[in-house]
Amino acid sequence: MDFNNGEDVVINVDGLQKAYHVYDAPHDRLKQIFLGWRRNYYRDFLALSDVSFKVRKGKSVGVIGRNGAGKSTLLQLLTGTLTPTSGDIGIKGKVAAVLELGSGFNPEFSGRENIYLYASLFNLKKSCIEERLHKIIEFSELAEFIDQPVKVYSSGMQARLAFSVIAHVDADILIIDEALSVGDAFFAQKCMRFLRKFQENGTILFVSHDLAAVTSFCDEAIWIENGRIREVGNAKDVCENYFAQLYMQHTGAEGVAAEPSAEVENEVAFEPLVSEPIISESHVSLDDGSLDLGKQEIESFGFNLESSSFGTGGAEILSVSFSNARGHNINVCEGGQDVVVKVVARAKHAIDLPIVGFIVKDRLGQPLLGGNTYHSYKNKPVRVEKNNLLESAFHFKLPILAVGDYSIVAAVANGTLAEHVQLHWLHDALLFKVVATSIDGVIVGATLDKISLTQKGV
Repeated sequence: MDFNNGEDVVINVDGLQKAYHVYDAPHDRLKQIFLGWRRNYYRDFLALSDVSFKVRKGKSVGVIGRNGAGKSTLLQLLTGTLTPTSGDIGIKGKVAAVLELGSGFNPEFSGRENIYLYASLFNLKKSCIEERLHKIIEFSELAEFIDQPVKVYSSGMQARLAFSVIAHVDADILIIDEALSVGDAFFAQKCMRFLRKFQENGTILFVSHDLAAVTSFCDEAIWIENGRIREVGNAKDVCENYFAQLYMQHTGAEGVAAEPSAEVENEVAFEPLVSEPIISESHVSLDDGSLDLGKQEIESFGFNLESSSFGTGGAEILSVSFSNARGHNINVCEGGQDVVVKVVARAKHAIDLPIVGFIVKDRLGQPLLGGNTYHSYKNKPVRVEKNNLLESAFHFKLPILAVGDYSIVAAVANGTLAEHVQLHWLHDALLFKVVATSIDGVIVGATLDKISLTQKGV
């Protein structure tokens, strides 16, 4: 394939299609062998159809989609495990991949023998493998079992062995399927540290159902749906759109509020909500003074009405504010200081069991903290009449946050935590920035009540 259009493009996929023959009955296969010249006894199932995208050098790209969408098929085509029905694939550089568990291994061979077998698939000579054998075994932490046949390995042990090999084959491009999801937490963290280091110079294609992992780890994302690309773009934006569609499909929301259960209707009396006018708050300028230990300087950008959202439309979030306990916008606050997130929404129709919630996320979309009203009001629900305002205030102690950009997600639903309809979910409803802080090297800090350092003689 021609790469002249972009020297930094290392993966170029154009018009990719993969079709499988599907037979309605077992004997149709036999008919196809002997009578296929007359007509086809199968129908084509398109696992992938008209898939085109480019990946540039040094980028980490996540591939998301529901089970059966075609993600694993795409990776197998990229690695050459499968042959495309039509379309072109161009790859510049050495590719190493961890696909489904057990691929590339002989179950009768020992772990040591499979290291030689698996590494040879990446064109490593035997002498080169021998030089790296100790490091591969050490990385896998399987020294005790390395001479046992792989067929007695657990799925997690197989994942360890496969990843340990690809981590030592000097690849330019890594393709990772969800094999890491079966490993233990400690080894998963070890793999992520390796991948973070690999990101400095290499290219990664990463398949996962963990949207938080994709948004935090990847620069871009590809959303595949029913064998076709639904969306390509910034990882955070694509994951938010995918989450919105997945959520609405999962809840079966059709624009109708959930009906309250008979148990709630019979045992619990509703309290009407008394609406109050929304009062706008003035912004306070930043304090330019130095920060004491445990303090952080915060700049708020106010409510963002134009941010992306989804929901049935049964309610509309009108404002989201972030203030101290006295109702003033926060500029400098201490870790552990009382703060308030206030969400105001209007009911477009009567809401029997309203739930209001918020989530604070970092710039990569990772959720840091949040809460909702369900548990506080599940035994004494508040019924909201049509056109009335629903105002919710969340009082909590703010931890010390690292310097960076943050957003507050706000949502209004109708029902219970287990069964509810999302009326309005507003991404990035309020943006704020921590411009100075007293912590370093972590995402969230806490005030320490006591610190001691003692030297004792031997």
